[in-house]
Amino acid sequence: MIEVQHPGMYSSIQDLGRYGYRKYGVPLSGFMDTESAVKGNSLVGNDPNCAVLEFANAGPKLFFTKPAIIAVTGASFHMKLDGKEMNANRAVLVNSNSLLEFGKAEKGVWGYLAVKGGINSNIVLGSRSYFKGLTAKEKLQKGDIIEISTLSESSSQEVSWGEQLPEIDLNRTIPVTKGPEFHTLPMAIRLKITDAKYVISPQSNRMAYLLDHTEPISAKEIITAPVQPGTVQLTPSGKMLVLMKDAQTTGGYSRILHLNEKAIQQMSQLRPGEEISFKLV
Repeated sequence: MIEVQHPGMYSSIQDLGRYGYRKYGVPLSGFMDTESAVKGNSLVGNDPNCAVLEFANAGPKLFFTKPAIIAVTGASFHMKLDGKEMNANRAVLVNSNSLLEFGKAEKGVWGYLAVKGGINSNIVLGSRSYFKGLTAKEKLQKGDIIEISTLSESSSQEVSWGEQLPEIDLNRTIPVTKGPEFHTLPMAIRLKITDAKYVISPQSNRMAYLLDHTEPISAKEIITAPVQPGTVQLTPSGKMLVLMKDAQTTGGYSRILHLNEKAIQQMSQLRPGEEISFKLV
């Protein structure tokens, strides 16, 4: 098992998400940066949907009471295993009674710790992903115990030993497609939206990234309609919201643009204060 000595920031257990329950108002949830998390699972020989530990900006401090094979992917964190520097983006054997410490993210936002065999947490509506009000916890706390699988004799044979993945590539030009209400906007506002520069707000979170801007743009409210991760909403007051993995299932703001899964991952690793732009594709 793994003992959480310090939770870090926004640390939670996530998998690919909670599919099939949006009609009941249940968000998708799941990995913010799916590609990074799935790569971590791949390095240790896991199924892509195996639950991993997700954290942001400042990582946790974890004590392993039994041996484990792990991989850390996503944002670039300074890490130490039993006081020695540890490399990310590759499989690493952790001995029993070992301490893994993360510092602050040097590049990107969301980091992932995959463990051989996955994390054995409770399954709620087909997923281990944490979500406030649905699962017992919203995020990890000091003293929490994370149950992991016991290594078998064949465990090491399924691991990609020696493979070194590249670090994440941060691109601040976000590809988007037109949303359902884009055509209702005056042409002048359409042009401003795609020409404008936006700054990611510190108020951004797993539910939505709020974008600050100085352009005089706004859109009318609509009759409540379906939304999903990747939907970009524009409010009558001019606020722009990019819905992320914990997004609600319906909303009354104009859906002007949309990000696909790859673009959501790209957006998720950009920090508050960073400037972005949209490119219609």
